[in-house]
Amino acid sequence: MRLREGLCLLDLPTRLPIGTVNVYVFTDEPVTMIDTGPNCPECFDGLRTQLKGFGLAPSDVETVILTHGHVDHHGLAETIRKESGADVLVPEADRAMVERYRETFAERKARFESEAIRAGAPQATVDLVMGFFDYLVTMGEPVRIAGAIREGDTIPAGNTVLKAVHTPGHSSGSTCYLSAEGELFAGDTLLKDMTPNAAFGAADERSVGLTDHVASLRRVRTLNPKVVHPGHRTSLEDVGAYVRFSLDQYRTRQEAILQLLQVGAATPFELVDRLFGSLPIEEIFLGLAEVLGHIEVLALEGVVQADRTDDVTVVRLK
Repeated sequence: MRLREGLCLLDLPTRLPIGTVNVYVFTDEPVTMIDTGPNCPECFDGLRTQLKGFGLAPSDVETVILTHGHVDHHGLAETIRKESGADVLVPEADRAMVERYRETFAERKARFESEAIRAGAPQATVDLVMGFFDYLVTMGEPVRIAGAIREGDTIPAGNTVLKAVHTPGHSSGSTCYLSAEGELFAGDTLLKDMTPNAAFGAADERSVGLTDHVASLRRVRTLNPKVVHPGHRTSLEDVGAYVRFSLDQYRTRQEAILQLLQVGAATPFELVDRLFGSLPIEEIFLGLAEVLGHIEVLALEGVVQADRTDDVTVVRLK
């Protein structure tokens, strides 16, 4: 899809519950791609086919800019780099996730397993989620990085100049790119009609990151972009309305958690089960990360406390 002169959108399959991923291509020199999609045959076939429709091929790409280090956004980066010699640029705080892909993926997997057990998840359930992680890791590979992107950096993309805006929360390094024309390329920081998950690895690279994500949403609102081009789904034009929607959704979920805790203390995994019911294996990680994020926020507000009992966390009202 041509969004405007010199800017195109590729809509690529991912094999994941999120559906397709958005890849943006600036077609003037330097031909620049924002994100790539995961490393799977149907994604690369779609990328080649859709690029061909704009008179381009993967070998024409001169720069790849990543919004963050999750594999559905960078999995094909090394394939494209090998075909074209493109420079791959990644946000500084997510560099290891891309450059040392297998090692850091294994570290994140081990951390989630530990967090899930501590949250009260049964070992059998955790083992099933670990199997999904083993599938997920096949969608990427280590990438040779040309440089890291930091807050305020400017990057030429076709005839456009992009300014990096660090928006941690969805990951440590999640970064949006703002053009002088008022376009914000937001990765997974903002997604139409849904609230992105604040995954493990926020600004401190350890916490779940919902506090950081909320701060990033408020920062994006002050940028007042004309249009937001997200990593999935369609574009957004009313950023203020979106931020209000997101904050309302988060507060509603936190109120639901507080109501559940009025009945008595519970483990985070018990709260996941009571909030969402039975989740598909591939969504258990997301559900637990969301609940842990809300507990983190509520603990900072001083309304709940999380105590370790027999190596399992129990959450109660203060």
